[in-house]
Amino acid sequence: MKHTYLLVCLFLVPFFLGAQQSIPDCQFMKQAIFQNEANQSASPSILASSLRSDTVDILHYTISLDITDFTTDTIRGNTTVRFAPRINNVNSISLDLLKMKVDSVTLNGVASTHSYNDTLLITPFPHTFNIGDTAVLTVFYHGKPQSDVSGFGGFYFQGTFAYNLGVGTSVNPHNFGRVWYPCFDNFVERATYTFNITTSAGKIAYCNGLLSKDITLLSGNRMRTWDMNKTIPSYLANVAVAPFAELDFTFPSLTGPRNVVIAAVPADTANVRSSFVHLPNAFSIFENHYGPYSWDKVGYSLVPFNYGAMEHATNISYPRAAANGTTFYESGLMAHELSHHWFGDLATCSSEQDMWLNEGWATYSQYLFLENMYGYSAYLAQVVPYHEMALHYANWKEGGYLALSAIPHAYTYGDHVYKKGADVAHTLRSYMGDSLFFAGLKYHLSHRQYKAASSTDFMNDLIAGTGLGNLNDFFNGWVFNPGWPHFSVDSFTATPSGGNWIVQVFVRQKLTGAPSYFNQVPLQLTFKDSSWNTITREIIVSGKNSAFTFTLPILPVYAGLNLDEKISHAVTSDNQVLKTNASVFGTTQKGRMTLTPLNANISTDSAWIRIAHNYTAPDPFKAGGQAYVLSPNRYWTVDGIFPPGFQASASLEYDGRSLTTGGAGCLDNNFLFATNLEDSIVLLYRRGAGDDWHSENNISKNMGSPTDKFGTITINNLRKGEYVLALKGFYTDVKEIVPGNMNAKIFPNPSASLFYVELAPFTGNISVNVTDLQGRLIFSELAYSERFSIQAGTWTNGVYILTLSKDGKYYSHSRLVVTK
Repeated sequence: MKHTYLLVCLFLVPFFLGAQQSIPDCQFMKQAIFQNEANQSASPSILASSLRSDTVDILHYTISLDITDFTTDTIRGNTTVRFAPRINNVNSISLDLLKMKVDSVTLNGVASTHSYNDTLLITPFPHTFNIGDTAVLTVFYHGKPQSDVSGFGGFYFQGTFAYNLGVGTSVNPHNFGRVWYPCFDNFVERATYTFNITTSAGKIAYCNGLLSKDITLLSGNRMRTWDMNKTIPSYLANVAVAPFAELDFTFPSLTGPRNVVIAAVPADTANVRSSFVHLPNAFSIFENHYGPYSWDKVGYSLVPFNYGAMEHATNISYPRAAANGTTFYESGLMAHELSHHWFGDLATCSSEQDMWLNEGWATYSQYLFLENMYGYSAYLAQVVPYHEMALHYANWKEGGYLALSAIPHAYTYGDHVYKKGADVAHTLRSYMGDSLFFAGLKYHLSHRQYKAASSTDFMNDLIAGTGLGNLNDFFNGWVFNPGWPHFSVDSFTATPSGGNWIVQVFVRQKLTGAPSYFNQVPLQLTFKDSSWNTITREIIVSGKNSAFTFTLPILPVYAGLNLDEKISHAVTSDNQVLKTNASVFGTTQKGRMTLTPLNANISTDSAWIRIAHNYTAPDPFKAGGQAYVLSPNRYWTVDGIFPPGFQASASLEYDGRSLTTGGAGCLDNNFLFATNLEDSIVLLYRRGAGDDWHSENNISKNMGSPTDKFGTITINNLRKGEYVLALKGFYTDVKEIVPGNMNAKIFPNPSASLFYVELAPFTGNISVNVTDLQGRLIFSELAYSERFSIQAGTWTNGVYILTLSKDGKYYSHSRLVVTK
């Protein structure tokens, strides 16, 4: 809906995002603007708007406006609100209206008293209204409608155009219908609409619904009437005025023909035809997967707003610059906005805290469009980089790992909502399987049509629509709690048995910013033998450690998880067959390892290589007293099938710069917390989980400036195994640790100011000490219960060591990462 959030449907996307983002979609500017404006406080009257909907039901709005004054950018007219009480003894009505001049108010045709403070219009009734009554309130007003200070949202006069965008990214909450008509401005109140819009000078109006009247007035002005007979919330109401020409089509649909109306100035119509060439395909794809299109028409109005689009029901505000004669923006804008007519317009999130139900699913719909338009490889080609952006950037941009449900106001249009939301939708599809997944979505959209829904409602609808016992494990892990799981093959063994092999695989789960282990996660486990014969098995993983036994007809030399990328866990990876020594293996995304083969005979004996970038903490040293601090949040795994004599070099970046100081990587920002640590960076290596870390000496390091926290490390002879960045010269463990007796679960971690610690098992009166990396004591107290908190608001950015001890014995040490 508000696709301006991060990618705000932007045609300027490549310029703004650089190496970090190259996919044109509907989020870009919204997020960039929004994060600078995110601290706006909510108006008490607006916050109460949803509660008003429990008292009064708005049935219908008739908005009659003169939009002819392009000199002072003034609108004038009236809005009639027909309403009915939901409870007895209602004695007034309060409507949201922002900074207009109220000329008069009538109730059932009789002049009425009222009060207005530029935000809330309150009209007392001469007598109480009860359940079963209906009344009509008409507000006569004029003024210059407001645009949002962020740059996205509100009402715009631009040249020969006048139009509204129904949300404001800096306001709290984000609904912004109130800038041009009095309303209950919230997500839950839905009504039907009539629009009577008067224009002049060759301009005509397009609104939601169907055109029912188009007349020339005695003044020579033109009035068009649009009727929206399906209920929508206030922010989805729309008007667009310009010297438009009209492109008309008809789409076949599951319930009969649907009119398609695209309004564009004549100079744009040829480009529109080319850029919207696959609109019929998008319409058919979404109907087939989500159910029948429930609206009276498909509509787009092309306006000169350059930073996004807005999914007003049946009259999408669409940026002119994105209709440039190419299909470059067709998935991230055209299809994204259309899909909102299922997710967001038909079933609307009940509050902005569940915005992923609108925007996450519309982003996922981009993937679905690409899959059905161009094939599954095109689907994955967008899933994979969006997953990387969610995993890499969301917690850095948005103050930590966030749950999708109950998203903070400041990040309503952020990466968690759009990108992680789409990631979770992709993962849910793998949990459920295609048949149940799409059946559940159809049930939800049918059951919640023209209603608001929460994440819990969505979960219950999927259960009811599919007959699944429950989806609690999925929603608890992926939706209601923050963070990610991380899965890896810890080790495997193969024992001959007749002509087969008994293979036992040990799978481990780690956590990245999550409070507890994920359960019932379906994963693909892929085996390859030395001849690259491949067998895949399905497994279900729960908890920290799992073991699986298979009888296979091959002797595996490789076992790996999630090669199909169907579960979006805390890993990004590349796998490729290398056939020539000129091949370069890797991607441009930050954090990936780039590989270059060195030996010439690879052209006759190919290598299959998989490199994983693990967004989670590496295993600690097995031996104590190590003079290194390991990177707290990432490491690399190199695996595959290497032919004899295979040699390769590999390069990786470290980047401790922050996003605000120009760093696009930022993954090592907490690790390289001081500018004088770059000389101390080393690379450690181990063969696997059974090995311990040791220094990888055959490397070349290019620091550039030794204090900019940015540089490159080249591994001159790449080996299978794991690699991790470390700082040399810091002792993280100078005491003997008593193994296996106690562990500390810390969340959130990283954190800006507050850590919660949970001890298991708790044995009473545990000494808790926190030191910095120079060994200085920062915090010390006794823990008298299994759960306690540590305030770190005055600590500087960086890594700290938490140690638990009792009776002179040290039980555990963990890292606390402070990021502000």
